[in-house]
Amino acid sequence: MSQVDVMIRAQLEPDGIAAILARYAAIVDDSQSLLAVSQAPLPVCCWHNPLKCGEASLLAALADQAITLEPIAWQPGAFRSHHWPGPGNTLPFSAGWYYVQEEIAMTAVAALAPQPGERILDLCAAPGGKTAQIALLNPTGTVIANEMQAARLPSLSVNLNRLGLTQVITTQADGRSLPLPDQSFDRVLVDAPCSGEGNLRRRRRFRPWHPTHGLRMATVQQKLLSRALDLVKPGGTVVYSTCTFAPEENEAVLDAVMGDRAVVVPFKIPGLTAQPGLAQWQGQTYRADIKHAQRYFPHFNNTGGFFVARLQRTSVPPLTKAPGVSHSSVTQPHLPPVPWSIDESPLLQLCERFAIAPSIFDSYDCWATGKHRFWLLDRTSRPPTELGVQTVGLALATQTNLGLKPSTAFLQRFGPLGQKNVVHLPDLGAATQFLRGESQHLLADVEPGYVHVRFRQFELGCGRYRGGWLDSQIPKILRRPTLDS
Repeated sequence: MSQVDVMIRAQLEPDGIAAILARYAAIVDDSQSLLAVSQAPLPVCCWHNPLKCGEASLLAALADQAITLEPIAWQPGAFRSHHWPGPGNTLPFSAGWYYVQEEIAMTAVAALAPQPGERILDLCAAPGGKTAQIALLNPTGTVIANEMQAARLPSLSVNLNRLGLTQVITTQADGRSLPLPDQSFDRVLVDAPCSGEGNLRRRRRFRPWHPTHGLRMATVQQKLLSRALDLVKPGGTVVYSTCTFAPEENEAVLDAVMGDRAVVVPFKIPGLTAQPGLAQWQGQTYRADIKHAQRYFPHFNNTGGFFVARLQRTSVPPLTKAPGVSHSSVTQPHLPPVPWSIDESPLLQLCERFAIAPSIFDSYDCWATGKHRFWLLDRTSRPPTELGVQTVGLALATQTNLGLKPSTAFLQRFGPLGQKNVVHLPDLGAATQFLRGESQHLLADVEPGYVHVRFRQFELGCGRYRGGWLDSQIPKILRRPTLDS
């Protein structure tokens, strides 16, 4: 089918891309270019994880698999590919060397501009890409990643653990009424749930924006932004972002919520083309400073669609209660985490098991949730006391009937420092078996019990060795049925 045929078909289908974009013809500079780009394949983008490898090592490892990446000029450490069908099916991905993220979504954290030592909140955090970006830019601070939907929590924790982050604490609560102290964060990101029109290039079918659903969404967005403005310190930064075109979910939300509590401030990302926030839409006029927001349509930079606004908090006192929201937020019941002395913690057992120098962990604390789960948290971070936590830094170990089981996340991050009980897999077939979660016959010079498994330069995680057999202990959510070779 030719490009012209595709465009004609889209125009005829009631749920076609053309029908969706027609709503915004009056605010777009070139509707035909927008339509054409929106129907073209979206480049695959990723960013390099400096905790696991150098950029050169990542590029070389992917080049070995005939994957060519080009740098994203405006975002250091980020890359794009115009043909990469399986970015999650590589050894570097399994080892946490990179994170796959749509290019334009990276603008939210660029606008937030985290600084080391700050206390930062990601109010709607799953699946965790923006949280991880924040943490890497804020290595000596605290990052709270909150997610309301229980179904999305596994993806959040898995991504943070795969990347080896030690200063992120996750919580589950309604962000509209998050029960944390007002004015307690330096920066807050509100990457709000939205109608998602900017994701047209990633979806096969999509319905045009509908007032009933869209305005219901806008009500949620307003309450999230209002709570964020209460949680941030005077002079602090709140970034509001969505992946939709609808002004009702973007400029109108800012206009309805800010009042005298915040102003929209200018920001510029060199190398990206953007359109200013709208002054009016369908008869509604917005406050003047909203022009400092940034609209990214797909044809500007060959990306998805996105909206970003950077707000600076004024000194006006917080609201005592967000409109229409109870602050008696109910979270899932969890025992508060308990700090452990490093000298008494399971960490020393792991250091002995793998011959890792304990001094490596002088800047970390060990925490426990319940009787059996242990976590490694950067000493500069502290869990909140006002609500239950889901995770506390990096998963460290679990006490089992077979002994202390190190987490794959811990071994992938600190396994390179280990001097014993490390199994070296002989070939890609063995690595593929291990990442499938399978057992295999293997002779190795290790003690029976839990071991760290490595293939070439890739730290793969936890296995169990017994009688010449290696049992994979890779968590089910991390298993890969196939690997690109």
